[in-house]
Amino acid sequence: MISLQAKTPALALPPWIQSRLLKHLFSMSMVQAIQVLLPLAVFPYLIRTLGIEPFGRLNYALAIIHFGVVIVDYGLTLTGTRDVAVYRHDPNKLSLLFSTKWSLQLLLMLALGLLLLSCTLLIPKWWELRYVLAASFLLIPANMLLPTWLLQGMEAFAPLAWFNLLNRAGYAMLVVLLVDAPNDLLLVALLNSGTALLAGLAGWWWVRRTYGLKYHWPGWMAIRESLSQGWSVFISSFSITLYTHSAMLILGFFAGDRALGIYAAVEKLILAFRLGLSSLFAVIFPRVSQLAANDGNALRAFLQKIQRLLLPSVGLGVVVMAVLAQPILYLITGKHLPEAVQLLLWMAPIPVFVSFNLAPYQLLLAHHHQKWYARVLLLAAAVGIGSNLLLAPQLEALGTGISVVLAEAVIAFGLLLGTEWRYRSLSLWRKSL
Repeated sequence: MISLQAKTPALALPPWIQSRLLKHLFSMSMVQAIQVLLPLAVFPYLIRTLGIEPFGRLNYALAIIHFGVVIVDYGLTLTGTRDVAVYRHDPNKLSLLFSTKWSLQLLLMLALGLLLLSCTLLIPKWWELRYVLAASFLLIPANMLLPTWLLQGMEAFAPLAWFNLLNRAGYAMLVVLLVDAPNDLLLVALLNSGTALLAGLAGWWWVRRTYGLKYHWPGWMAIRESLSQGWSVFISSFSITLYTHSAMLILGFFAGDRALGIYAAVEKLILAFRLGLSSLFAVIFPRVSQLAANDGNALRAFLQKIQRLLLPSVGLGVVVMAVLAQPILYLITGKHLPEAVQLLLWMAPIPVFVSFNLAPYQLLLAHHHQKWYARVLLLAAAVGIGSNLLLAPQLEALGTGISVVLAEAVIAFGLLLGTEWRYRSLSLWRKSL
């Protein structure tokens, strides 16, 4: 049982920790800026060059593949980061972690490939996009090869930024140079996955060389154990994907490619906020894991400080985005799209919900209470999918956007219940009131 009694009074982090966090935050901000800003710079070009309908088809295919990326990741971005942060100074255990988790991912990818092939043969819309899906499938081994979880656990954020720069900058440059017509949809998919695959191979080589990791077959027992340990976190991650990316799939069933394109354009703006918050999550989680094992009061003070800074900043950004919704969307699409403006206004609260969730999520995961989080995510997925099925046939993209907002609200309320009621020792606010 982890004690929450502080071993030393610590209302603020020592200066050396603060400087490390700032350094890592800068590196991870660069990672997310690369992942967000470069695609944001490119996707207006894609909308104008391909057209809103082909852009919708491309993002429909990517939504399908993203399910595969999450399945093969199997929650390692969280559980792998946590384990590496604990065993980072033990080369033998690091090699065992690396071998076990990579072997598990390889097996999952092979099974997933067979499943995707079967679904493509059976579903007419998927069959129409078979070449784009095949090209985009390369994103799965690309994400598997680049061990983000290991780099985050080792706090090697600067190399991670460089690998992402290789990926996204290469993609952006090639798109601008080579894509110039609506029928270049397949080329865009190949460029997207091809640059990611090159970055993944570079990351795989660098990690093994830098940390002296040796791959060996870990045995079925170790793989089964890893499969069991990561199940709850995987369910949580998959539940997020279930209600976010299934939104696009459900919308595609009820609406046409234009609605898909409009939803994809607005979703990418919201994604910019979400990925920015993910960078903060990735930076502080190794430190949260360490503090959770040693000093509960220091951890609480640390997360309270972050929340007090984060929520007003995100709220201000959301207000600015909402006020400037019309000129922002015109700048992106080159067209006046009133339905896109309305959709953006409805989805604007999502970043506030996500920022509110950051601290409770970290507390629950660091103290191994991921089952509660998994239940909350499954409930949110049910609410999101159910409301989407009801609203999308009448409201199309707007109905899908409303369903995602409802799911995010369920997560916010559920995590609040988790830390403030179910696991009261983890309360962020009760003891300070």
